[in-house]
Amino acid sequence: MWRGKARGLSFLKIWGCEAYVKRLISDKLAPKSDKEKEFLSKIKSGRKIELHEVREPPDHSVTAGIQQEPDTLEAEASLQVNESEVVAIAPHGDILILESGEPETYKEALESEDSCKWLEAMKSEIDSIYENQLWDLVDMPDNIKPIKHKQVYKIKTDMDEKPSVLKARLVGNGFTQIHGVNYEETFSPVAMLKSIGIILVIAAFHDYEIWQMDVKTTFLNGILEEEVYMTQPKGFEDLKNIGKVWKLNKAIYGLKQASRSWNLRFNQVIKEFGFIRNEEEYCVYKKVSGSKIAFLVLYVDDILFIGNDIPMLESVKTYLGNNFSMKDLGEAQYILGIKIYRDRPRILIGLSQSTYIDKVLAKFNMQNSKKGFVPMSHGISLSKTQSPSTPGFNPTLERNIGLQSAAKNILKYLHITTEKFLVYGEENELVVKGYTDAKAEYIAASEAAKEVVWIKKFITELGVVLSIDNPVDLYCDNNGAIAKA
Repeated sequence: MWRGKARGLSFLKIWGCEAYVKRLISDKLAPKSDKEKEFLSKIKSGRKIELHEVREPPDHSVTAGIQQEPDTLEAEASLQVNESEVVAIAPHGDILILESGEPETYKEALESEDSCKWLEAMKSEIDSIYENQLWDLVDMPDNIKPIKHKQVYKIKTDMDEKPSVLKARLVGNGFTQIHGVNYEETFSPVAMLKSIGIILVIAAFHDYEIWQMDVKTTFLNGILEEEVYMTQPKGFEDLKNIGKVWKLNKAIYGLKQASRSWNLRFNQVIKEFGFIRNEEEYCVYKKVSGSKIAFLVLYVDDILFIGNDIPMLESVKTYLGNNFSMKDLGEAQYILGIKIYRDRPRILIGLSQSTYIDKVLAKFNMQNSKKGFVPMSHGISLSKTQSPSTPGFNPTLERNIGLQSAAKNILKYLHITTEKFLVYGEENELVVKGYTDAKAEYIAASEAAKEVVWIKKFITELGVVLSIDNPVDLYCDNNGAIAKA
């Protein structure tokens, strides 16, 4: 925001001036950018042009004979220009740079080549809001300032990172809310990854069904306890009541209390169907009926159904579908960036993060790097002084080289693990065991013991692992730590 004094305009460039385009691939001796003969001309106004149309072929004469290192780690990956980025010149002469075809504003959505699809996505969002009876159109009360909003556009991808659907989300500017006026509590729990892992192992051992559902327009289900007013969405105003505002009855994305409102609503609804919340993990629920048992795990809008009776699980799905707009995903295959592979005859379940790892490697240009066998090389010493102490501060190369080397080693190690799985199963009995190994052995053993206490309480409430009543073995390879314990 500009405050205090007028902003200078020296950074603006005229049409026809020299411009520079960042090279996608460069080496240590070559320039980082290519100079263009002429910037974009207004003659081409009104059409979309690809980035290569305004880029000169790079001059490789300086770098002849020099081999580029394949595992170069980009320090500022967010500044890298991808081939998927395009430059669009709007009819009025503005230049829009769009990444992956996702508009940043309502205007950009209307001027993009997929404008019809984005309009349809926005209409679908407004229809969902209307169906949920989210708002009442009212006159603006005195001394109350309504919050504003924006449309957030996203191209959703599947587990293989391929575009699947265009989504538009109406998001309130929650950062303008005032504590004690239009919001109070904001905390909302989510299921921990270790809890999900434990339940998946139990499901594999007992051969339980593992199903998955997705809640559509999740936060629109939360009921607001505070009075929140919002301006009418751009492009969907009531022309007969243009001066009125929305009084929100339910939460909307972007509000500070949106996640908490949804969690409270879901907790109320699922308990009415006979589920009991796990006191050690607030997003895990259990329902028992004779020999039938069902578990439910909630992570924001992702729900796992696990149980030994298909009709019972079907009844839970039907009940939730009557209360919320749901999408049935069938047997669970992908959750929180983790692929789930199951071999039921052998009582095995495998978890893989290959898609997520590939995404991280591509972000830092390490997808073609050498594969590493250890995550950390021996002898590397890291400290807080190697990290930026203030925003915008860049450590010198001498201070940062150790940190950069350590980061590259971790990414190389991740590269070799993309095809590996964390596999559970082939055990005659479910038994919790602990292992600890670190430089500070006694401290590590102490932290592991705390984790064991929590795991025992959590699994005890699940009620399906009989061995949890027995003492848990915690293995440590340091005699000093064992003696001190």
